[in-house]
Amino acid sequence: MIGIIYAIVIFIATFLGACAGLGGGVIIKPVLDFIGAHDLATISFLSASAVFTMSVYSTFKQIRNKVKFDFIMILLISVGAIVGGNVGSTLFNSMLSIMDEGLLKAIQAILLAGLLIIVLVNMNGNFKTYHIKNKLVMLIIGLVLGTLSSFLGIGGGPINVAVFVFFFSIEMKTATVYSIATILFSQASKLFTIATTSGFAIFDLSLLFYTLPAAVLGGIVGTFVNKKSDEKIIRNIFNVTVALLVVLNIYNAVTVLIC
Repeated sequence: MIGIIYAIVIFIATFLGACAGLGGGVIIKPVLDFIGAHDLATISFLSASAVFTMSVYSTFKQIRNKVKFDFIMILLISVGAIVGGNVGSTLFNSMLSIMDEGLLKAIQAILLAGLLIIVLVNMNGNFKTYHIKNKLVMLIIGLVLGTLSSFLGIGGGPINVAVFVFFFSIEMKTATVYSIATILFSQASKLFTIATTSGFAIFDLSLLFYTLPAAVLGGIVGTFVNKKSDEKIIRNIFNVTVALLVVLNIYNAVTVLIC
């Protein structure tokens, strides 16, 4: 039964991830925390594997659709994200070994809620945007994005979108495509780190029979909707989803702290 519930959650998450650049993990992580059927490490693994699967399909589909990328920018940010992904995973595992899992879950939820509020304000305010060309700055941005997404177990979707819009003056619909491409590399790094440290045998791998097909289907439908939708629709989907996630993360944090 839990496998079916997870499949539904991951389909919705990866649909929104591929459609609005949200990645999926930013939805999967807090929702599975709310369900409470598995520990943090398992949730982080399921999120990373589902988001990676979706991002592989979505990125290659966009390439086949001849969407134009600044490949140098994506490569530099992705290299930074890969390094950051290892940093974030190491930080997560270190903190999990020295503190109560519930407290770490609350820290993640509070940090994520704060970041999402900043994203909402940034995406809907009349702020000046920039056209960063410096390759070192691109690497540093990727490093920060990779560290945050890996530590929080979210893929980094909405944060990525806001960064591409703010620092590179990319239109939001295009930023969603760049976000998914970057997520592909950061989640690959996270899975590699898991494989070379704890390994996959500690997880209930039977859940992947539910979650991975759901992730592929979500990626297919979300990529199709992204292609057919205009900027306004994508922005509205993004704003509503992020606002709901702020509320859910605050609820998760409060629930853990008062129990």
